[in-house]
Amino acid sequence: MAQSSKPVNHHRKRSWPHGAIVGGMAASFLTSATANLLAKDTVKSAVKGGVRKLLTGSLERPYQDIAAVDRCADLIVGILYEKQIFPNLIGIDGPPGAGKSTLGRSLAKRTGLYWRCLHLKDMREPYYFLPGRIYENIRLFRTQDIENFEVILYIDCRAGDAQRRVIERDRNGALSDYLDFEKMKKIGDAAFEMADGKEIKIPMNPVRMKLKPKDGYRDMDNLKTRLQSNGWKVEQFSKEELLSIYCYGKPESGILPYVKFGAYNSELLSAAYTALRMATLKNFLR
Repeated sequence: MAQSSKPVNHHRKRSWPHGAIVGGMAASFLTSATANLLAKDTVKSAVKGGVRKLLTGSLERPYQDIAAVDRCADLIVGILYEKQIFPNLIGIDGPPGAGKSTLGRSLAKRTGLYWRCLHLKDMREPYYFLPGRIYENIRLFRTQDIENFEVILYIDCRAGDAQRRVIERDRNGALSDYLDFEKMKKIGDAAFEMADGKEIKIPMNPVRMKLKPKDGYRDMDNLKTRLQSNGWKVEQFSKEELLSIYCYGKPESGILPYVKFGAYNSELLSAAYTALRMATLKNFLR
């Protein structure tokens, strides 16, 4: 007796293989995430800087004199000359994009000192400053012994202005997204203000200057005294940690405390949603 066979449904809906779905979602996510990120001026700026470094070996655009900065440098040199001060070491601090390098180069031309931009890794330990130099870094005054400098210059520009300049210079505009400029500036302000010495403001310019007093800047002594008056035990902390306590009530140091994690959450979540929606739609139509 012949066995009856079940009719075959040739129109049965088939789902995509699991691997194909995952691969399609990954491709869709990468495409959408890239498009979302490149839509931001900050990321475009970072990409331009990366291309420039690939082609020329440097993130920086070719240096050009800026008239306003040159006028500021002239005023600074004029003040120093009037006071018969001829510094052998100058320190410059300020947020990213403030114009530290431009000012440092301009001052170097007028003083005969050698300009040097220090790296973030140089700020991890006490740095050995060579005479005849102008040094600059975004964390110079909060990490180093400023008693080395006969003149300290702090570029006190607004955080928003610094962020805009970071984007415009096409070096690493993404800093404007993931770095907390307000926090960096607040601690930078405190580091400069802790130093003794009469402040000299440069007219029509955000640059603030102090000359080393006879007894030194005493910034660490001043900082510790203020914290101890509020009950803090200060011996075990670094200068940057003490400044963080002074500004925010907790000891932090290094670059990570200034990083805004999740800066691109919106762009990445949007890309993930797009990838999931496309995968669901394709599987349904299949």
